[in-house]
Amino acid sequence: MRMREILISRPRKFWFKKVYNALKYFLTRKNVNLNLKYLPLTMDIEPTTGCNFRCTMCQVSDPDFKAFNMDFEVYKKVIDENKQLIKIKLQGMGEPFVHKNLFDMISYANKNGISVEFVTNGSLLDDKNIQKIVSHDISRISVSIDGATKETFESIRKRSNFNKVISNVKELSKKIKENKFSTDFDSMCLLQKKNIHEIDKIIDLCKDIGFHTLYFQVQLTGWGKEEWEKINKEQDVNYDNSDIKEVIQKVIKEKSTKNFKIVVLEENLLSFNKKCSYPFENPYISSTGKVIPCCMIADEKVIEFGSIKKNSFSQIWNSPEYQNFRKSINDNNLKEFCKNCYKEFR
Repeated sequence: MRMREILISRPRKFWFKKVYNALKYFLTRKNVNLNLKYLPLTMDIEPTTGCNFRCTMCQVSDPDFKAFNMDFEVYKKVIDENKQLIKIKLQGMGEPFVHKNLFDMISYANKNGISVEFVTNGSLLDDKNIQKIVSHDISRISVSIDGATKETFESIRKRSNFNKVISNVKELSKKIKENKFSTDFDSMCLLQKKNIHEIDKIIDLCKDIGFHTLYFQVQLTGWGKEEWEKINKEQDVNYDNSDIKEVIQKVIKEKSTKNFKIVVLEENLLSFNKKCSYPFENPYISSTGKVIPCCMIADEKVIEFGSIKKNSFSQIWNSPEYQNFRKSINDNNLKEFCKNCYKEFR
C-alpha cells in the first residue's frame, strides 16, 4: 500500500497529527533546509539482528556479528515519540520472527494508527505464526526468494531449506486468500550472478505461489564496509552498465500481468542528479536503539546519530550530526560508505 493510499484508507488514531505532519512534509521537503520542519512519515525499525540464515551477501554471516533483540520498552518509546508516523517497516539485519515480541510490536503500532509491514525469509512461517498474521493489521508482507531451485536458493541463503520455505509461503498465500486478508503480499529477489540465470524460473515460481508483486533488487550493498563491498561487488550484475538491464526489462514485459506485477527497485540506484532521500525521509532504528541513516548501511558501527535510550527522537532528527550528514548529500560531498549507491562511483 502506497503512502497516499494509506492516508485516505480509513480514519486512524492521531489522525490530525499524522495529516498535519504530512502537510508540513509535502510543503517544505523541497526546500534546501537541513533543519527539517517535519518528522518522518515512515521509518524502518530493526526488531532483531538474530537470524537463522547466513546469506552470502549479508553481514550477519560475519563470524563476529552480534545478535541483539530490541527491548520492547525501547520500541514503545520510538512509537510513543512518533505518533505522526503513517507506516513502519519491521526489518533489519535479522529475521523478524526471531523476536518473541514481534506481534506485540505490530499490535502496538496498530493501536497508534500506524500501518505495519515486514520482510521475512519465510522459514518460520509455521501454522501458529500464519494464524497470528491473518488476525493482525499488516499492510504488506515481503518474502525473500533468491532462487527458483533448491541448489541456487540454498547456495545463497546458507542454512536455509528451500522446500520448507516454499511450502510455508504457499500456505500463507492460501490463508491470505481464504481470509480475504487485505495486505500486499510480495516477494523480493536480490539479483546477483549466482541467480540471474534463473530469472524466468523465479518469476514463474513467485507467480505460482500467489504473490501480488515481485520486486527485483539489482544492487548489492556493502553495509558501509570495505570488506563487504569487495565480497558483494563480485556478485553484482552491474544493472546500469551492461546488457542485463535490457534482458530484465524484456522478461518483465513478457511476464507481468494485471494480477502479478514485476518491478525493478531503482530507488537506491542514485546519482548526483538523483540524490539519496533516506536522511530526509526514512530513518532506520537499530535493534539497540541507535538512529542510522538507512537500511543500506544498517550498522551503528559505521555511523549513528544518537540513541533513543538517551535522547528523544526529535532531538536526534535535527541534531547537528544529522544536519551535517544531510548537507553532505545535498552537496554531493559523499561519505565513503555512501558512494556505493551512486553511479558516479560504481
